[in-house]
Amino acid sequence: MRDLGRSGLSPVARFSLALGVVLVATAIALSAGAAYLVMSYVRDETADFTADAVGSHFGPIFSDDVFARALTNAERAKLTGTVAFHFSIYNVVRTQFLDRSGAVVFSYDPSELGRRVDPAGEPGLTAALAGNTFSRRARVVGDTRYLSTSAYVRGAGAGAEDDHGHAAASGGAKPAEVDALEAWVPVREGGKIIGAAVVWRDVSEIDAAMRQIQLSLAGVIAAAAALLWLVLRDVYVRSARRIVAQATALEGALAETERTYDTTLQALSNALDVRDSETEGHSQRVLRYMELIADRLSLGLDDLPTLRRGALLHDIGKIGVPDNVLRKPAALSEAEWAVMRRHPEHGAGIISSIPFLADVARIVRHHHERWDGEGYPDGLAGDAIPLGARIFAVADSFDAMTSDRPYRRAMDVAEACREIARCRGGQFDPLVADAFLRIPVGDLEAIADEAPHLHSRAVAG
Repeated sequence: MRDLGRSGLSPVARFSLALGVVLVATAIALSAGAAYLVMSYVRDETADFTADAVGSHFGPIFSDDVFARALTNAERAKLTGTVAFHFSIYNVVRTQFLDRSGAVVFSYDPSELGRRVDPAGEPGLTAALAGNTFSRRARVVGDTRYLSTSAYVRGAGAGAEDDHGHAAASGGAKPAEVDALEAWVPVREGGKIIGAAVVWRDVSEIDAAMRQIQLSLAGVIAAAAALLWLVLRDVYVRSARRIVAQATALEGALAETERTYDTTLQALSNALDVRDSETEGHSQRVLRYMELIADRLSLGLDDLPTLRRGALLHDIGKIGVPDNVLRKPAALSEAEWAVMRRHPEHGAGIISSIPFLADVARIVRHHHERWDGEGYPDGLAGDAIPLGARIFAVADSFDAMTSDRPYRRAMDVAEACREIARCRGGQFDPLVADAFLRIPVGDLEAIADEAPHLHSRAVAG
């Protein structure tokens, strides 16, 4: 859990950050969605109340002959009082009624009367004359006197009253620029569309309320998101700890299994040493030489187990070599060498069916190959020989040279090193030979001294 990723953040931190981003995005989307739905409702509600007001209150006034002629001052004052009273409760600051030709036949602003609106250039008028509603946001100049119903109650104004006692607003106009919702609706008479009505509703208070709703909703969503974040983060942390604990236990079990494998391999190597007492401890010494070479080659830690197992098992194929050949106290004949040279193939065949020893089997098979291609059993050359086998070839040869045999005395370390240098590029990989020759002589002597000695030791002169 404490491991850091490429970003420098722990897995818990990355999960927490990602979860926070998702929840914030969700909160923003929900707030925007709620705002859209509320504003859609406001648009539909404005169109509905405008259509209802026109149909129930003003439809009878707009008979065909009224649309065909100009209203008198009294008719216009009466209509203004009725329209303004019913629309003011919805904060309508401006309105127009138009006939089918697009001519304005009624407006809060008398100067607009008679102005013609081209239906082709006004989608709202086109929609209304087709029997549909249309709405959009707009920034307009409206008369703020019409924002209150108090100006239209009985006796409040000096203008003509309608049948319900509603008088037109009194006093001078109070123009102001407002954010409005523009809504167009058809005007019907006798089942026919005789014109259109358009209102501009001041929605500044609605906008303010919407912002408050959005903030409140965002707060609620943020609180819920924070709670959900805490819950999910806690679940993640506890799950991560459990997974880490299980992984640690599994790693321990795997390590124990690997130690068991290696102990078994060591026991098998020891059994080979017992059978071939003349090379007792050979595998362990070769292993130590290989580790020193690997260190000079800067090989990764992942490569070392394969090298160790290769060193322990390289001669396992000698199980198939008869004792009269394996333990012969003199030099081998050509026929006996032919039998002995089969042991790499036999060894690889023995362990090749074990999955975790697949790479080891390649070392076992090729540990007698030569860099120049003159080795056995496959005559591989250069980089075609597995690196583990090339490392082993140097270590194995050095141990053989510095160990006594019944038929010859061991070389001293300095002489054996000169032989490794001489065979560089022929029998041995040059890079591996150079790495070996960089090992301090004292380290090599400490290992070579452990080899069995059948003869008195030669003194380097």
